Amino acid sequence: MGVIKVSRSRSANRFWHIIDELDDRSSLTTAEVIEVLLGKRGFSESDSSKFLYPKLKHLSDPFRIPDMALAVERIEKALRRDERVLIYTDYDVDGMSSGALLYRFLVELGAQVEVFIPERQSEGYGLSLEGLEHSLEKGPIQLIIALDCGTTSIEEVDWVKSQGIDILIIDHHELAETIPAADAVVNPQRGETDQYLSTVGLIFKLCHAFLKAQGDPELFDLRSHMDYVALGTVSDLVPLVDDNRIMVYYGLKQLGITHHIGLQELMRVAKVRKVPDPSTIGFVIGPRLNASGRLTSAEEGWELLVTQDHSAARRIAQSLDALNRKRQKIELEAYEAAKMMASEMQEEERSHCLIVDSTDWHQGVVGIVASRLQRDYYLPSIVITVDEDGMGKGSARSIPGLSMMEALRAHSNYLKAFGGHSMAAGLEIEHSSVPEFRKAMNQWFAENTSDSDYQERLLADMSVPAQILDRELAEGLSTMEPFGQGNPAPVLVVRKVRMKSPPRYFGTKHIKFKAVADQNTFDAVGFGLGSGDVPEGPFDLAGHWEMDSFTGRPIFRISDWRW
Repeated sequence: MGVIKVSRSRSANRFWHIIDELDDRSSLTTAEVIEVLLGKRGFSESDSSKFLYPKLKHLSDPFRIPDMALAVERIEKALRRDERVLIYTDYDVDGMSSGALLYRFLVELGAQVEVFIPERQSEGYGLSLEGLEHSLEKGPIQLIIALDCGTTSIEEVDWVKSQGIDILIIDHHELAETIPAADAVVNPQRGETDQYLSTVGLIFKLCHAFLKAQGDPELFDLRSHMDYVALGTVSDLVPLVDDNRIMVYYGLKQLGITHHIGLQELMRVAKVRKVPDPSTIGFVIGPRLNASGRLTSAEEGWELLVTQDHSAARRIAQSLDALNRKRQKIELEAYEAAKMMASEMQEEERSHCLIVDSTDWHQGVVGIVASRLQRDYYLPSIVITVDEDGMGKGSARSIPGLSMMEALRAHSNYLKAFGGHSMAAGLEIEHSSVPEFRKAMNQWFAENTSDSDYQERLLADMSVPAQILDRELAEGLSTMEPFGQGNPAPVLVVRKVRMKSPPRYFGTKHIKFKAVADQNTFDAVGFGLGSGDVPEGPFDLAGHWEMDSFTGRPIFRISDWRW
């Protein structure tokens, strides 16, 4: 792993770990930097070529995913018999985008398709009896395809089968002890591979498997719908590795030339002026699509993805943009209240896990608030909103290395329901149980973790000489994109930097300046670093050397600085 240097960051209270010290190598080349980076990420020379130049033919066989063949066979049967099919999907971006892709696929193949998205407040997450009964009100259905949910829905699947309806589950969430008695449970967690896939990735695989079984790829232009795959994969924060990286690589290209008019209008309303990248999805497109499911009904977001009416697309895009602004206001109010609660807690109440609850918070924003608290306190955090009947619904976010699902399983006696991933989960709990649950969770994390788990770290790939910061390096590093979960942008450290001229402040807390080190001058920007102490003398920078998509020039985007 190379030499590890540890030192303290003044600005963010982090410890810096620098894997490779290369700042004394004045002759370092771009090719050498990329070779070191890929080597540290476990790529051999042949693997490196596939990584830097991904191709769709490198995608793995979709039939290696458990029950994929059964799902393809049942869909073939539905098409043959002209059955009515119901897509039952989740209200987040992964659920909406996977539903949109499957809907387009089935409709183009001639299927009769209905779509149902549960209402967050009244019908809750995933398969519920209320949601299922509501979804069947429009008439008889012969096949339900449940997306992004259902893996733990034993009773609900039994009820569906008791109605004489077949059901396929296409999901990527963690398994329970028992698998539902569905006609197929296409979940990579049941197998040994592909466990990084989101649900929209699984739908891409399902469509691919179907076309492969038919021996006719011309039945559906799967490539032209890969913008859906990029949307759901990036928004669901799954690792951008292996097939995910390939699908997102091509999906982002497709998003830039999308023929889906709803996405065209949403990017226009959101003033997307650059080539879409994962941050465009994560901070611009995804939140606007999510706003409908968080505050009202996900139907608007869903309709935007599939509409072919320009005026409807324009109207919905504007509505989602307004809803997103409203969501931001509601979220900020809940966040400030939650942070006040946390500050007033006794230390033992939040020593290892932060749990806050209120009857005043909107259920649609508790996940975002939990994420912000997790970043602020660097603790596993759970935010619970309580309804008038005393039932709490919460979202949980963990820190790297600590499994939230493992902790929730250990305390399932307190919970009415729970599910999710190691880093993010949802739960239901009676309000009266929250104090004991809080105490038990803190005790469990204290007994099953160490102090070092709670020390936030900045892991830097390497320190480099300032002379290497040029356009060639920025363009070379861009070949490792798209960056995201599982494939983070390389973090470089540059030492003994000074500001060449007084910094410029913008927004409420951002800073930009000309930096100089070793007689090399370069642009630097620090988002969120302009409201605290600003160094006067030499300092070290840690961050990303990249091409600025707005100016077309290289810039150092600062993650942290120390002096």
